[in-house]
Amino acid sequence: MAPAYHCVTMLDPALAMGAEVVLYPLNADLTPDRYRLDEVYKQSVKPVRVMVATHFFGFIQDFSWLRQWCEEKAIVLVEDCAHVLFTERDQARGAGKFGKFVASSPYKFFPSPDGGFLYAPDARRLDGVGIQSAGFLSELRGIKRSAEISREPKIRKPDIDQIDKLLDSIISKIPEPGNDRVLQRPAQSTRYSADSVRTASLRSSRWVINHSSISGNVCRRQANYRCWLKALSDVPNCHVLYPQLPEHVVPYMLPLYVDFPNPHFYWLKQLGVPIWRWDEMAVSDCQVAHDHRLHLLHLPCHQSLTGDEMNWMIAAVTKVLSLFEEEARG
Repeated sequence: MAPAYHCVTMLDPALAMGAEVVLYPLNADLTPDRYRLDEVYKQSVKPVRVMVATHFFGFIQDFSWLRQWCEEKAIVLVEDCAHVLFTERDQARGAGKFGKFVASSPYKFFPSPDGGFLYAPDARRLDGVGIQSAGFLSELRGIKRSAEISREPKIRKPDIDQIDKLLDSIISKIPEPGNDRVLQRPAQSTRYSADSVRTASLRSSRWVINHSSISGNVCRRQANYRCWLKALSDVPNCHVLYPQLPEHVVPYMLPLYVDFPNPHFYWLKQLGVPIWRWDEMAVSDCQVAHDHRLHLLHLPCHQSLTGDEMNWMIAAVTKVLSLFEEEARG
């Protein structure tokens, strides 16, 4: 069982093992819909052995009830902490203590080309899991990629005063979406690499992680998220999924729900705003996942963003999302 709202790579490991994936519904805040879990569980043709529960966007969820639900049904709970790297082992707060296995992705928070963590509260569960070192050429490519990542500008942006001029050329016609294909059933993505499953992270990745300032990363991510919150508070045609940032939360992205993804998402992409959304996912009967698939945008709050880059993104997002409001009044 996996959440109906997901990136395609979340399902890859199970599909690579030949397992069938059943998608369970979510509430609007992306917590599991506990009142429909039994329904999904009973409808599964095959016995359910594993369930993946995700802490989305860095916001820690209380999965104590879910752990009990899984234990009653002899289901192994895997806690997906990919978005809560800096708080996953915070026992007081909760992330990382509910699952029999816990997985996270440091490369989402550091300029490292690869890397992942897998651990279990009962370490004996990982007995017999072996990994091999990456080859020499892979290590060299990793060093090269780390250097490239550190030099890459996060945003290739024009001046703020050029945004209106660019928008005039972009919005002359509402864009026509391309062929919007969806997966009728979970399918393994092309990004999955079977060779990497038992390969240790690169030495260059471990060096980057070990020599990064955790406290600095945390403070800058939180500051950027709060900057977004303040800037978007009065912007029409959208709302932030998590409008409060508790002190213990270290955000991965800012999830912004937009009322009119067509054309706003396309205009923002054409302006060069680095936004994402999970529009490539398997079909389910979860209305939240169906809706968030196109409407929920992921805005960056990465620690390396400069003040000028944040100001430019805020100006671009504000101008684009206000366009329909202005047209309606006109």
